[in-house]
Amino acid sequence: MTAEAPPTQHQATALDAFADAMYDLLHERAQSIGILDISIEVNGWHLDGELLATDGPDMGFSLDARTGECRYCELLDGERERWLDDVRGDLLVLDAEADELRRAVALELLDGLLTARRPLLKRD
Repeated sequence: MTAEAPPTQHQATALDAFADAMYDLLHERAQSIGILDISIEVNGWHLDGELLATDGPDMGFSLDARTGECRYCELLDGERERWLDDVRGDLLVLDAEADELRRAVALELLDGLLTARRPLLKRD
């Protein structure tokens, strides 16, 4: 098995800029969507996030910057998580070089997260 090449400096900078845009959007919308705490980190090609909610369920996401695919999960007790079937594609963060484009992609990622979370709210 061959180790994958890490992002280039330009790609890493683009991913960091998107992480900042995602955090800013979530911070801006936190009160209206019931988010208490936001954690976002860049790990190689992945942008991983966790959102702790005021009133369940807590959610997470993992975006693969190479493919533009984002998966969503429900955060359970401890370190456990339950990955959902919901997947959002075409989130081309490496191509989003302008602030407006990063925000548009961040909105798409957030929309996917809220869509994945909606059925979980109904079960409570």
